[in-house]
Amino acid sequence: MRVVSSVIAVFALLWCVMASPVLAEPEAPIADQVLERFAETADDIQKTLDRGGATGGKLDELRAKIEIQRQALSLIESETEELIAPLQTQLAPLVPAEGDETEDPTIAAERARLQSEIDTLVARQRRAQTALATATTLSDRLNDARRDLFTETLLTRGESPVLPDRIRNMWASVSFRMRIIGREVMSRVENSGMTGVGDRIALPFLLAIVSLVLAVVVRRGLIKTLVRSLGDEPSDGRRAAVGAGVTVARLLVPALALGMLLAGIGSTGLIGPVGQKLLGAVTQATLIVIGAYALSAAYFAPGAPKVRISTLDSACAARAHRWLIVLAAVVAFDAIMIEGGNAISLSVDALSVLNAGLLILGGAALWRFVRSVDLGVPSITAEADAPDPDEDAPEPVVSLLDRAWRVSALLARVIAVAAPFLALVGYFGASRFIFYSPVLSGGLLGVCVLIHGVVSFGTASAAARSAVDRDAGTSRFGIVPVFAGFVLFGLALPLLAIIWGADGTDLLAIWARVHEGFVVGDIVIAPLDFLLFVLVFMIGYFITRSVQSLLRKSVLPLTRMDTGAQSALSAGMGYVGLTISALIAISTAGIDLSNLAIVAGALSVGIGFGLQNIVNNFVSGIILLIERPIKSGDWVEISGVHGTVQQVNVRSTEIQTFDRSTMFVPNADLISGTVTNWTHGNAMGRLIVGVGAAYGSDARKVEKILLEIARAHPMLMRRPEPYVLFSGFGADSIDFEIRGVLRDVNWILNVGSDIRHSVYERFAEEGVEIPFAQRDVYIKNLDALKS
Repeated sequence: MRVVSSVIAVFALLWCVMASPVLAEPEAPIADQVLERFAETADDIQKTLDRGGATGGKLDELRAKIEIQRQALSLIESETEELIAPLQTQLAPLVPAEGDETEDPTIAAERARLQSEIDTLVARQRRAQTALATATTLSDRLNDARRDLFTETLLTRGESPVLPDRIRNMWASVSFRMRIIGREVMSRVENSGMTGVGDRIALPFLLAIVSLVLAVVVRRGLIKTLVRSLGDEPSDGRRAAVGAGVTVARLLVPALALGMLLAGIGSTGLIGPVGQKLLGAVTQATLIVIGAYALSAAYFAPGAPKVRISTLDSACAARAHRWLIVLAAVVAFDAIMIEGGNAISLSVDALSVLNAGLLILGGAALWRFVRSVDLGVPSITAEADAPDPDEDAPEPVVSLLDRAWRVSALLARVIAVAAPFLALVGYFGASRFIFYSPVLSGGLLGVCVLIHGVVSFGTASAAARSAVDRDAGTSRFGIVPVFAGFVLFGLALPLLAIIWGADGTDLLAIWARVHEGFVVGDIVIAPLDFLLFVLVFMIGYFITRSVQSLLRKSVLPLTRMDTGAQSALSAGMGYVGLTISALIAISTAGIDLSNLAIVAGALSVGIGFGLQNIVNNFVSGIILLIERPIKSGDWVEISGVHGTVQQVNVRSTEIQTFDRSTMFVPNADLISGTVTNWTHGNAMGRLIVGVGAAYGSDARKVEKILLEIARAHPMLMRRPEPYVLFSGFGADSIDFEIRGVLRDVNWILNVGSDIRHSVYERFAEEGVEIPFAQRDVYIKNLDALKS
């Protein structure tokens, strides 16, 4: 399998780069050896390119060699620059002033020594720069040659594989190679004798039985046990956990059984070199089928709807699962017949005929798989073209995922027809490229979608269990699927590049370009430095939020600080932590802030004109956090609107009104405007309840009744005690006021309501009349109106 070998090559190249002593420290002898070795490599590459006709393997070998040496030259060039800088710093004080004819010989000798070292390093740096430019040129030429060879392979047309002569040659080649493998086995059997053969076969036979038991009995028992543990109404998290467990059982148990079987076969010593190559291809093919079956069963789950991740119904899921396994079997047989056949030197006719047969079967399987999935996806076009659509019904919403599936399904159908056709007319390379690359890419993306689905299910369930309300759970765990998506994308990208023709050298070159960065003016932008900045800052962010949560929930409640002070301290800790995190991230990433001086100057002009409001609000927010005239939990009145302060932010303050709406007030308005804070110093507040009694009532009696009512209410304080005022003579009543100090002013409306209830009941008992306005209407000239 080219993908597997390319992945191994990537790790091998990275190991060579990291383990090479050249890259550890550019000492003079090693650096000179690298430069001399590069000259030999460059001459070899130049001769190979001039001769032409190099194979793909040779070009890949030269590309890998030149890329590793290019990395070494780049490191020598940069590290030599770092060695020159301190020497120049030491040399600067030793330079004599103009007109100074007397000089200490020791200083002159030291200056000469430093200058000699600098000259040597500068010469080495220039040689490295020249070699680096040559390496880049040769690398580009090798890439062009490899690209031309790849294009030629795709566009080369051979004879049609359906010709009778080619089919006969295929049978002859396959039977000849099978006879070679058979002769290898028979020769080893004859050399070992029948007794030795029996001893050698006994262990593989026992391992085969154990493997069969593991693959069938144990796997089936584990899967049934996991499915039964779901219950009747499983949660999304439990479904995800059980689905992952079933997938692991389907993957690991057969893989373990296969490993034991292959170990037993290898221990017999009856398989020769050709048979070993074919056995390796069979192993890869078996692992492909096992992996495809496990992942397809986890996603479609035709026999277990409770753990199904797909939205298809059972019938469509079963058909899609079946055809996906057939498609995986085609890829597996390709590994055996084509990759393995190439390893055991099958003829070109045999490879061409086998490739055509597999692509015909694979095209049919791909077509049926897309058809099975398409039947389970709601057809928006069909709904729109219904005979009598409901005019009042909402128009169907076409999501991005729906559109992506439509395009993918169309491309898959084109591939299912075009690949077998190209194979039948003789385009061997092109037919394989347009079929296996999309199929393997789809399989890789399917694995990523499956993993992301499991993570999404698990995080959604965890949020539902741990959060007090749904919004808090979403905000706490919603970042996990997004982060998982970025990680999966980063892991899948190089594998997709390998599938579509890249190799380890290409990935290493891309990694080098990313590591070196690119220059914009005088600024070097390195994506890895940016990622390092983001990573360090995110770590600092999470640590800051964790400390804030610890203070808010565990430490500050144990102190005597009020709620507002606790909130202010927690917010201040957040600002300090984020600032420190940003500074550490900038320092770790090696970002030069001096390059931002021009940007800072332009920004200051912008602050002076357009951003002064934002800066004003920011400074006002800092003042609010320090002085705390308004803090979280205070009851405030702003422009006639009452509400409770929820949080003092950088730009504005959140105030929740009594009708549960949220009002955002700029901090500058709170500093410069008039704000009534009902609970600034403490929660106590004065209550005034006006009461009217009818004229003719005993005023002293009314005052006594009202005073008894006020003293009886538990929320009114005894010191100072409540009192009653005879406030005046109204148009219809004599007016009194009950005045008292509440323990908690937040209860002012409730206490006022309670007192009015008590007044109404006591007045009714004592016979005191509560007046109400009465109006008499006199109509003049009534007789005239009657007439």
